[in-house]
Amino acid sequence: MRHLIAIAAALFAVAPPAHATPVTWAGNGHTYDIVTGTTDLTWAQARALAEAMGGHLVTITSSAENDFVAALVTAQGEGNLERYWLGGYQTSPGVNEPLGSWTWVTGEAWNYANWAAGEPNNGGGTQHFLHYWPAPGQWDDIENRAGTMNSYVIEYSVPEPATLALLGIGLAGLAGARRRRQ
Repeated sequence: MRHLIAIAAALFAVAPPAHATPVTWAGNGHTYDIVTGTTDLTWAQARALAEAMGGHLVTITSSAENDFVAALVTAQGEGNLERYWLGGYQTSPGVNEPLGSWTWVTGEAWNYANWAAGEPNNGGGTQHFLHYWPAPGQWDDIENRAGTMNSYVIEYSVPEPATLALLGIGLAGLAGARRRRQ
């Protein structure tokens, strides 16, 4: 974790990214933050920055979520839509290429995809990371290299119900302790 924070701090020092206003989607209660940078990032660097911010690169698991995120990037992002990293990658490159072993950074099931025509194509044999294609909402596979991308989408998930229950119990306990002091 310290390694991720060090990477994030170094990248922020070089060129602080511009954050749009985070927006919560009613479809799942998650909040999305469009981050547009001026410094080229690899997919791994974008992932580290998203995690250092307390979220993760966006995982898109339905057509409705994809439409929402693509519209948000188009409305709030700067520059070319295809410059935005998403949270998909291949866990076993070379296996069933180019469609095999795609996964999300969160480990969620890969049960939805919106590839652009002819994608993924594993161009050059090394395209194992996901980003938006210029056509709104469509996806492309690309290398994990700087020189192409400078922006990404962070998704902040809601706390799990058990976490909310513990928070409620803790707040109730604090309120009770406060009443006893008075």
